[in-house]
Amino acid sequence: MQTIHRVIVQATPAAIWSVLADVERWPTWTSTMLQVDPLTPGDLRVGARYRVTQPKLRPGIYEVTECTLHRAFTWMQKAPGVTLVADHRLTAADASGTEVELSFATEGLLGGIVGRRYGKLIAEYVATEARSLKAHCEAVTREPSALRA
Repeated sequence: MQTIHRVIVQATPAAIWSVLADVERWPTWTSTMLQVDPLTPGDLRVGARYRVTQPKLRPGIYEVTECTLHRAFTWMQKAPGVTLVADHRLTAADASGTEVELSFATEGLLGGIVGRRYGKLIAEYVATEARSLKAHCEAVTREPSALRA
């Protein structure tokens, strides 16, 4: 199962990246995250691991498997029989802004079962994160002090 949500954000890829890459602060701008704790020192990069706590879900450990500055990052959570893959992609558009594509997939032997059981919640969370990221980044673009909020 895969859920994809796209939004156009009136901000540069660099501005959006500065918000996305600061995963520990996600709970300040999206209701889908309660807490994100780094388990490895340093910035967002391949191999970095985070403990992610979300409403209605058990905490999970996500490991960054792809990270391209100002363009994309992917992190995965592995459990017996299932891999959860969250992908975040930025594509510079013309004057309309930057396209942000957020996706979440359930893979593996139990991926279909997990996808069916949590599909509605996953779709709700991906859409909420996309809308929240758009609102936050556009507020930051209008008022730079909002970045510190």
